[in-house]
Amino acid sequence: MGSKIERQMKPKRQLRERLRDLTDFRNHWRYRKLVEQLRNLPAQFTQVMYGLPTISLDELVDGREAPEAPILDDLCLPNHAEPPGHNDLIPLLTLLKNRQPAVVLELGTAHGNTTANICKQCPKAKVYSVNALPEQISGDIITFALTKDEIGRAFRKNGYSDRVQQIYANTLDLDLSPYLQPATVDFAIVDACHDTPFVINDFLKVAPFMKPGGLVLLHDTHPSMEEHLLGSYRACMYLKQKGYDIRHLQDTWWGVWQVPGEVT
Repeated sequence: MGSKIERQMKPKRQLRERLRDLTDFRNHWRYRKLVEQLRNLPAQFTQVMYGLPTISLDELVDGREAPEAPILDDLCLPNHAEPPGHNDLIPLLTLLKNRQPAVVLELGTAHGNTTANICKQCPKAKVYSVNALPEQISGDIITFALTKDEIGRAFRKNGYSDRVQQIYANTLDLDLSPYLQPATVDFAIVDACHDTPFVINDFLKVAPFMKPGGLVLLHDTHPSMEEHLLGSYRACMYLKQKGYDIRHLQDTWWGVWQVPGEVT
């Protein structure tokens, strides 16, 4: 009788063990990676048709004057000197140093390190920088939810407050017309919420204010489309379908749109 009970109980123990093994498998990083790749398949198929062509830094600047030493207070952009990391800071500073924009628009102030570096590389530039306050945030793929005192503290610490117009707004609700006239911005950075609808919204709000020959940079844009890189790259593919010649800046996480027309 006892052996019969043991035979009946044994399959149940095996089932519990199998379920435990299955749970362990689902928590394994390889399984999670596979699920992520399967979810990304539609975007990867779209990339075959609408993937961003690559552009080099040399194609965007005449000559290569080295930028000033960067401000590192509250640095957020990747600044790795060697692989496997990459560097988004130095290419940005090189573009700023060599193009010397007079008016810069930045969506995504964060702590203000990029804003401070814009001011340092471009001594005559006026910067308009936008960031949502915590109660204004509605997107999902965000890096920070900063207080009013935290937003922009790096550019204030470095003495650039007089050259920066800080705007507090969710970019979905953003109206730039009180601050800027159409076709007056030389250089823009889109680095706010990276949800695909937000990136599309942000780009389309920035575009009417860009001068001919100006540049728009979209951060966290990379053809791998891994994790947080998916939203912006997918947005750029959509915009490319709509006729905007957005490209991927080689060896970076930047997307680039050069506004048609001659630099004025």
